[in-house]
Amino acid sequence: MRLLYKLVTVLALAIGLTACQHTASQRAPEAVDPVPPVVQQGNTGGAQSQSQSSVVITLHLAQEQKEDTLVAVDVGGENLYALPQPVLTQADLLRVTPVTTADQRTFLLLEMNQRGLGKLHSITRQAQGHFLLLSVQGQLASIARIGEVITDGRLLIQTQNAQHTQAILNMMKGG
Repeated sequence: MRLLYKLVTVLALAIGLTACQHTASQRAPEAVDPVPPVVQQGNTGGAQSQSQSSVVITLHLAQEQKEDTLVAVDVGGENLYALPQPVLTQADLLRVTPVTTADQRTFLLLEMNQRGLGKLHSITRQAQGHFLLLSVQGQLASIARIGEVITDGRLLIQTQNAQHTQAILNMMKGG
């Protein structure tokens, strides 16, 4: 748990992308939908199947303004306020792929299936400036700030480093 807290603290200081700014927290939204996506290791294109019983991936919409219907989420000493129900789940994902750029920045690429494509487009069109909270197995893994409309179904979420990326992938696999 201490390691997760340290990861959360460091991730809260991560530098944002053009479309997404990232932070993190320990609190996670409730899990729904037990069907996991395929998680790809590296950029090899080879997929590995996962246990469907323990893997839970959710994305919740959050904002900085407090409202009675939203749940407070501590993100490194500050709060974001999230919808209690996820706006996307693993049932909306086709695959998750780790990405490392030439300058060694690390990300997770979440690619939506047909069901998730329209949802992601609609969410990012209506909620620019708000946040998507990525939660895996009840643990908040990363937060992306919505900076632009995503039309291609590909959500790139920054991670702290390669080890953090691998830890998230291991959680997605139930490890």
